Amino acid sequence: MIGRRFTMIAYVERNSVTGKDAWNMPLAPNFQPHAPVPCFAWVPKAGVDIVDGQKVATRQDVRMMFALGVELRAGDQIAKITNRKGAVLHRGRLRIEGEVEFKHNHQEVALVRVAG
Repeated sequence: MIGRRFTMIAYVERNSVTGKDAWNMPLAPNFQPHAPVPCFAWVPKAGVDIVDGQKVATRQDVRMMFALGVELRAGDQIAKITNRKGAVLHRGRLRIEGEVEFKHNHQEVALVRVAG
């Protein structure tokens, strides 16, 4: 059973602002709690350093699987991922990058964290 694999909880936040301002630009995002989602997250490879002049940032890719039927979409953010006892395993903002991938018994998303 894939359900036994979901040993973590992702705290999902969704942008609650829609529309455009007077200059036809998107309004500033306002992320609000959406749902805690049982999941399993892992880091498939080491982070990649991005160098731009004087700044260096590390891009770390994280993958997350969750149950079929859970509504997550590109642009949602994960505030943190904890184990079932509440200990934080992945801290900080993780953004869902790209579309949700449907597998035969679960769904997967790519998460991106950018830290400087």
